[in-house]
Amino acid sequence: MGEIKGKKFCFTGKLDSMTRNEAHELVEQKGGIPKTSIVKDLDYLVSNAEEETTKIKKAREQGTAIITEQEFLDLVG
Repeated sequence: MGEIKGKKFCFTGKLDSMTRNEAHELVEQKGGIPKTSIVKDLDYLVSNAEEETTKIKKAREQGTAIITEQEFLDLVG
């Protein structure tokens, strides 16, 4: 569905449908770039967190899009 080629993704909190390693592999398979921390040019932070984590706070401060796991799954199709 969505085009993620060249987009940078970071994950925070527990994912329901896969492990974080599996999510990183999926991003790579679809041409995206997985990141383990919030970098300046990060495109998406994927989060299911109920509370605001340090990663969420940092992503929000720099204007990174914060999406849910389901939105991520819809994006990667």
